[in-house]
Amino acid sequence: MLEELLDLCEYQYVMGDYKNLIETCDEVLKIKKDEPVSLNYKAISLYYLQRYDESLELLDYCLNLHPTNHYTLNNKALVYIALKDYENALKCAEEGLKSRNLDWLQINKIESLIYLGRVDEAYEYYQSVNIPNYTFEEALDNCGVADNPLKIQYEKLNELFNDKKYEKVVELCDSAKTDEKILNYKIVALIYLERFDEALESVERAIESYPYNPDFHFIKARIYVITKNLDGAIKSYEEAFGIDGLSNNRLEINRYNNCLDIKSKQMIDSGDYDGAITNLEKIIKTKQGKFESIMGGVIEWQL
Repeated sequence: MLEELLDLCEYQYVMGDYKNLIETCDEVLKIKKDEPVSLNYKAISLYYLQRYDESLELLDYCLNLHPTNHYTLNNKALVYIALKDYENALKCAEEGLKSRNLDWLQINKIESLIYLGRVDEAYEYYQSVNIPNYTFEEALDNCGVADNPLKIQYEKLNELFNDKKYEKVVELCDSAKTDEKILNYKIVALIYLERFDEALESVERAIESYPYNPDFHFIKARIYVITKNLDGAIKSYEEAFGIDGLSNNRLEINRYNNCLDIKSKQMIDSGDYDGAITNLEKIIKTKQGKFESIMGGVIEWQL
């Protein structure tokens, strides 16, 4: 009975059915007093219903039971942000991060710092963590920063890029605060300028700074294709697919298969039939929607 109710809590949370979720949490708490998952679900539901004082009271109760619970601290940070108490929001986020580097806590820390006017500190912290699908530009927008310096930079880079002023793009990127988007502009501009060694150096630094972003591996693969380094291209594609297992990017899959096909023909010409067969088997697997991850195991995607 308890497990079924907790499953229902999860379903109602995902569906955004917060009023009924509170009732379900109360049912759980009748069966098991102080059950931590339902207490947090109820607290976050109260937050979404803008019943902030009730949410805060319940979160304080949760923390008396479990003082280092990072989910509770994250939820409390959200409530404090809603109440515009950014100092306490920051304290909660930082306390939660002592237990676990949860990306929600990292986002709450970044946005609390921005609300407090400590934008440079927020940016420095943003650069030190890896938060999937979250940019500093988005953080500034979330906090209502009208004079968004990054957005102005991006617009200028986009204008220069569209005008094919690639030297100017590189110069502006070198003088700007670096993030994923700035690095991407610089690397692609260097490719258009046929400064491939510099592009490779920049993409290596980007991969080191943002190891979970597959796009830089795809860019690296393209550089290797242009410079006719098929082995490097194949390895880079496989590293990207090892990160981005879902990879519905048909274009990148086709480029990978083209590299394997060309390499297989070269191997046949040189008498390396085993190597050619291995590459052809990889092509078959990708066409079947499977890829042997460099991390081990088989990744599947929809083709």
